[in-house]
Amino acid sequence: MKTWTITKEVNVSIDKVWDVIDGSEENLKNLDPKIISQETLIVTEERVGSKYLQKYKEGKKVMEYEVVVTDYNETDYEKMFAIGFNLGGWFDIAVRYELEKIDENKTIIKYTTTNKPLKFLAKVMMKFMPGGDNMLEKHIQKIEELAKS
Repeated sequence: MKTWTITKEVNVSIDKVWDVIDGSEENLKNLDPKIISQETLIVTEERVGSKYLQKYKEGKKVMEYEVVVTDYNETDYEKMFAIGFNLGGWFDIAVRYELEKIDENKTIIKYTTTNKPLKFLAKVMMKFMPGGDNMLEKHIQKIEELAKS
């Protein structure tokens, strides 16, 4: 299992950052253009346990997987959104966004992603995967850019 985490302070309000990562289909597509659709399967009142069928295009291949909201919290000063999904029977993926309001125009974003290989070959592949720090930094920068626009 491999976990990557990045924490960054951005000069954007917590609500604008939250609007970018709230899980809506439109915002997901803006954040990651490889996501081609998201269909709601189940929505719970507290959001934890809500399920979505997401389609993701990698090259010419379209993958489909069920995304489950595993944790959710929304207050004026802290917001958190976590999801999990199984990627083609090869990996269990967990993604977590945590936001903390510093003031009206500053927010701390903590982004964590975990890949758990499910097959021996997936474990071998993970050993040769490049470091995720650059990928995480680009993701946080994209969130910040979208929140400022």
